[in-house]
Amino acid sequence: MVTGLTIRFGTDGWRGVMDKDFTIDRVKMVAQAIAEYVISRGLARYGIVIGYDSRKGSEQYAKACVEVLAGNCIPAYVMTRDTPTPVVAFATVKLRAGGAIMITASHNPPEYNGIKFIPHYGGPASTEITQEIEEQISRVKVSSISISDADKKGLIAYVDFKEEYIGWILSLIDVDAIRRANLKVLVNPLHGSTIGFLDEALVRAGCEVKRMRCEKDYFFGGKTPDPTLPEMIDDMIFFMQDVNVGLATDGDGDRASAYSKTYISPNTLFPILLKSMLTKGIRGGVVRTVATTHMIDEVATKNGLKTYEVPVGFKNIAPYLLMGEAIMGGEESGGFGYKWHIPEKDGVLTCLYIIEALALSGKRRLEDLIDEIGKEHKLMHSLRGKVRIVDERRLQVLKDALDGLEPDSIEGLHVERISKIDGVKFITEKGWLLIRPSGTEPVIRVYAESEKPELTKRLLEWGLKKVNELA
Repeated sequence: MVTGLTIRFGTDGWRGVMDKDFTIDRVKMVAQAIAEYVISRGLARYGIVIGYDSRKGSEQYAKACVEVLAGNCIPAYVMTRDTPTPVVAFATVKLRAGGAIMITASHNPPEYNGIKFIPHYGGPASTEITQEIEEQISRVKVSSISISDADKKGLIAYVDFKEEYIGWILSLIDVDAIRRANLKVLVNPLHGSTIGFLDEALVRAGCEVKRMRCEKDYFFGGKTPDPTLPEMIDDMIFFMQDVNVGLATDGDGDRASAYSKTYISPNTLFPILLKSMLTKGIRGGVVRTVATTHMIDEVATKNGLKTYEVPVGFKNIAPYLLMGEAIMGGEESGGFGYKWHIPEKDGVLTCLYIIEALALSGKRRLEDLIDEIGKEHKLMHSLRGKVRIVDERRLQVLKDALDGLEPDSIEGLHVERISKIDGVKFITEKGWLLIRPSGTEPVIRVYAESEKPELTKRLLEWGLKKVNELA
């Protein structure tokens, strides 16, 4: 037992550098705390799904979790291959399991790994759930048995939900419209776990698919598997000459972005997706995080829909999908979820909806859809940046200073309203600026958006400069 250990679940699980912060012993401690949580809720008899991404060591960490669950007499449904997070969440719901453990560091650099707990409802664990697990971690006594002994006791069942998942997501889109559109698509899974899922679903939907970075690579081609960073997918431009759209997903398949003549950000995709849902006759509220584009507010308002703003983290979006208050929710970090699907962000399904939006519109490029939105709504330009602060004392001083930051104006713009639901957000008549501490890394993130690119840049620079001053 390791004493005095502090492990914190951020906006989406616990992550750390492998063999330094993230070790087999610590993973077992977290698994034991999860086991005790599941037992306390009377869910142990339903079993726990175990999934893992394509990172180095992920399968071994997953096996360590199986050993701990078996040591606590909890059955495990173990994925037979590296699997996207949304597929693991989907399997949890279909199996009516007591929850799932997913080994992944999502979009983080190759040296990281992580662990997520997915409760029985197939979405992110709430803050209340993760806090209860955290409180148990430092005082647990790990109980585990070998994989072979667990097998002999009948505590392991190996599962593969690829076919059932692909069949389900294809039932959610207009396959006939996509077939008629005859679209050519470039797929870039960034060497992650959507290999064999996204490309195959698109082929079955009738697309002509070109593939890049579809080989397993623990180092993700020397890049970070984050499709929301333009520099991580800018090599897609060399393959775009004879395709209509490029689609990229992150390491565990819960985030997505797109590429056309240039990079298409999630903030631009969000209104495209919402407008497409409206075209299909789907109506209802929409939920976004505090860091996500306000274009959604305008599209929603003009169509008589309610918009909900929540703190960063899909765990704050999921309740609105579960309760049916919103038809879809999204983050500027590329995570989108849908009321009729699992209450988890799903990059694979989102990519299919992007293709469906093109097919239903009769357009051939995403720029054409953006131009159509611009005829009816104000197009906004978004930027983001960050300041890394490793020293915990400096970071805390900065957090305290941010709470008291209340300028009357920024770059000559009067601050009309200040929101503090997550960090501090300044809203002006021309745009907005958000400064907030990251929930997963020792950084302060800065976001800006306005109608003009040059104004957005000025707002962002003001925010970054202010962070450095306060730090």
